[in-house]
Amino acid sequence: MSTLTLKQKKVLDFIQSYSQKNGYSPSHEEMRKHFKLASVSTINHYTQILQKKGYIKHEKNAARAVEIGQPAAVVSVPFKGYIAAGAPIEAVEEHETITVPKSMVAASGEHYALGVKGDSMIDEGIFDGDTVIVRKQSSVENGETAVALINGNEVTLKKIYKEKTRIRLQPANPALKPLYVKAVIIQGKVISVIRTIDEQETQKKIEEASISEAKPQKPYFEKSNFILYHGSCLDILAELPENSIDMIFADPPYFLSNGGFSLHAGKRVSVDKGQWDVSNGLKKDFEFHLEWTKACHRVLKPGGTIWVSGTYHSIYQCGFALQVNKFHILNDIAWFKPNGSPNLSCRYFTASHETLIWARKDKNAKHKFNYGLMKNGNWPGDFIKKPGLQMRSVWAIYPPKKEEKVFGKHPTQKPIDLLNRIVMASTDKGDTVLDPFTGSSTTGLAALLNDRKFIGIDTENEYLDLSIKRFDELNKKSKNK
Repeated sequence: MSTLTLKQKKVLDFIQSYSQKNGYSPSHEEMRKHFKLASVSTINHYTQILQKKGYIKHEKNAARAVEIGQPAAVVSVPFKGYIAAGAPIEAVEEHETITVPKSMVAASGEHYALGVKGDSMIDEGIFDGDTVIVRKQSSVENGETAVALINGNEVTLKKIYKEKTRIRLQPANPALKPLYVKAVIIQGKVISVIRTIDEQETQKKIEEASISEAKPQKPYFEKSNFILYHGSCLDILAELPENSIDMIFADPPYFLSNGGFSLHAGKRVSVDKGQWDVSNGLKKDFEFHLEWTKACHRVLKPGGTIWVSGTYHSIYQCGFALQVNKFHILNDIAWFKPNGSPNLSCRYFTASHETLIWARKDKNAKHKFNYGLMKNGNWPGDFIKKPGLQMRSVWAIYPPKKEEKVFGKHPTQKPIDLLNRIVMASTDKGDTVLDPFTGSSTTGLAALLNDRKFIGIDTENEYLDLSIKRFDELNKKSKNK
C-alpha cells in the first residue's frame, strides 16, 4: 500500500473508529461535519485517494459508500504529542492514535508517533511539522536518530553519539550546535517519517477541484513522437505509468521573480519571468522540489537518469531533494557561459555558469552513458573539450543563438547544443525523454534530432504554443533534407 499523508490518515482513522463503534461506515455528510468542512467534495476527494491506495472500498451514489479494505496492511500507533527537533521540550502524554501502513513500522516491538517541532534534523529529511514513527527501545547505535529524555523531563530528537566522558546529541543541521550531557535515557529509535503537507493549501485546491473522478489528461499537442501536456507537472506525472521514462531533463523555476533587473545585450531588463517563478518562501519552495523530484522518481525506469539545471538560487535545494527521494548523484556539471551577463552591483563575482546535476534512480542499476561518443565526438564551440580525451565536468557552451529564438523566447531557454549533448550522453535511439518544465521545448527538439521520443509538460500556454512552432519548423527542415 502507498504511504498516506497525515490528513489522509486522519480521515481513515475516523472511518475505522466510526465503523467499529456503529457497525457501519459514516456517510460523507457525517464525515464533513466531523471535520468541520464547508463541502462534502473535500471528503469525496479523500475517499477517492484512500480507495486508489487500497485502504477502503468506495461505492458511488450510495449514502454509506465506504468500507474498510485490507485492514491487515495497516496498524494503529499511539500519537504521543510533539517532540523538539531543536531545543528540548517537556515530555508529553499519549492522547490519540493514528493509522499507518505496516511497512512504516518494524517487524517487532512497540511503536508510537510524535509530531516534530523545529529544524535541527533537516539533513536527515525530518522537517518541522512532520511525524516520526518510533520503536520503543532503551539503546541505539552511534549515529542513529533517537528520542532522548534529558534533565528528567525534557525530550528531544537527535542523533546519538557515545563519547568517552559524555554523550553528544548531534543535530542534523550544520547551523546548529550539538548538546552534551552526562546521562541520557533513550526512549526509542526513529523508524520512519511521515511528510506533512500544507493542509490549508491542500484544502483550497480540493474545494476548487471537481468532485467527479479524475480523467487522464488529453495532450495539448501530439505528433510524431512529440507530446505536450498543459498543466502542473505533479498532476501529469501522476497519470504517467510507473517505470516508463528513460531520461528526464528538468529546469525547474529558480524563484527569482522579485522585481529586480539585470543587463542583457547592453540593455537593462526585468528579471520578472511570471507568476510561475515567484518564490513562496524557502520552506514551500523546497517542498515543491521534494514533490516533483519524487514524482519523477516514480516514472523513471530503474536504470533511468535525471538531469536538473539551476543556479545557486535553487540547485542546492534540488540536489538535497534528489537525495531525500533516494536518487544517486553521478555528476555535477558546470555549464560555463563564455559571454555571461555582467554583474551590475560590482559587489560579488560575475555569475558565468549554471550547474547541472546528473543522477540515477537506482543506485544498484546500470545507467546509460555513451562514454565513447562523449570522448571522441565532435563538440564544436567547446574550447575546454580536447579531441580524443575524456569529457570533463566543465562544458563551455554559448547561450541560445538568435535563430533559436525566431518564434519568441523563454526567459530560461537553454541552447540546443547543451540539450543535444545531454540527450546523446544518457539515452539511446528510441528512448523516451521527459521534461516536466518544458518551456519552449529545447529538450524535445534535441530528442527528435536524435531519434528519441519526447513528453513535455508546462503550465503556460504561451510557451507550449512556442514549442509547437519550433517543432513544426524542425519538421519542415527534416522533410526538405
